Amino acid sequence: MRITIDAESILTAFSGTNHDFEDCIRSAILAVTPLIIDDYDNKVFPDGSGLGKDWLNRVYGNPQKLRIVTSQELEKYDFSSATCLDSNYIGAAYHHGHHAIRGHGTATFIAGAKKYGIRSLSSFASDISGSIGIKIIESHLLNSGTSKKHNIIRDFFHQEKEVVVYDRYMKESSLCLLETVLRQVSASATITIISEFEAYSVYSSADVCARIKKIRPLATVNCVYPNFIEQSDKHDRHIHLGSRLQMSFSSGLDCFGLAPDWKNSECDIHVYYLDSNSPLRRYAVKKSLSDEKGFYVMVHSKI
Repeated sequence: MRITIDAESILTAFSGTNHDFEDCIRSAILAVTPLIIDDYDNKVFPDGSGLGKDWLNRVYGNPQKLRIVTSQELEKYDFSSATCLDSNYIGAAYHHGHHAIRGHGTATFIAGAKKYGIRSLSSFASDISGSIGIKIIESHLLNSGTSKKHNIIRDFFHQEKEVVVYDRYMKESSLCLLETVLRQVSASATITIISEFEAYSVYSSADVCARIKKIRPLATVNCVYPNFIEQSDKHDRHIHLGSRLQMSFSSGLDCFGLAPDWKNSECDIHVYYLDSNSPLRRYAVKKSLSDEKGFYVMVHSKI
C-alpha cells in the first residue's frame, strides 16, 4: 500500500505493542518530503530500540519503496513546504494516494485533510483485512501500446474446479483467451459461461460450449444467457474462480487480441482475493434467449 506516516506512528508501530500494525506498514511504499525526513531524524532515529530506524534505513535504501514529494509539488497545490509539518504530511499523502497515518493529528491536520480529501488511517487498527492492497492481489494494465499475452493470468486457473465467466459479448479473441486459460483447470471442472452469444456475436451458445468441450472434454460446460429482467448490471466482465479469486475486466475479455500480434485494447484487469466468507452474488440467467423464466448462478464475489 502507499502511505504517508508520521514519526510518532512509526515509533508506535515498532514499539512491540501492536504487531499487526507493524506488519502492515513494513511492506508500504512511503511518501516523504524534506521536512518529514527532518521530523524522522529528530524523533525516530534517536529511538533507543532502533527498530523504526532500521526500517526507515531500508526504505531509504530502496528507491522503489520511497516517494520523495518535492517542495515544488507541494507549493503547486498551496501546501506550505518550508515550515508547516502538518501541511507536509497532508501534501505528501495528496501526491501519493490520499492515505495518511497521523497518530497525533492536530486541528490543522484534521482540517487540511478534510479539505484535500485525505483518508486518515488509524495507527492503532488491529484488523488489517481491509487495508489498502489486501484485496487486490494483482493488476494488469493493457492498452494499444502493450502486447501482453494470456500467460499473465493463466496460472490462477490451475486445477480450479468451478469457473464462472460473465461477458455479454463473445468474440474470437474472447474465446481464444478462454481456450488458453481453461486448459489449466481441473479435468472435471464445472465451467459456466454467461453471455448473449449470437445476439451480439457470430457464436451461438452451442458453438462456445463445443469449443470449450474440445479442450476440456470431461468438464461440465454450461453456456447460459443473462436475464436482464432481473439483472441490471449489464456491462460487468468477470471471471470467478471458486471462492478463491475474482478477475474483473474494465472492458471485454477480447482485450488481449489475437496471436501473433497481440494487439491489446484498453483494459484494466484486477485480480481480487476471495475466501468462503466473501459475499455471495447471484447472476440471473436463462438457458435460451426465448425463455421467460430463468434461474440463478451463485458465486463468491468481491462485493
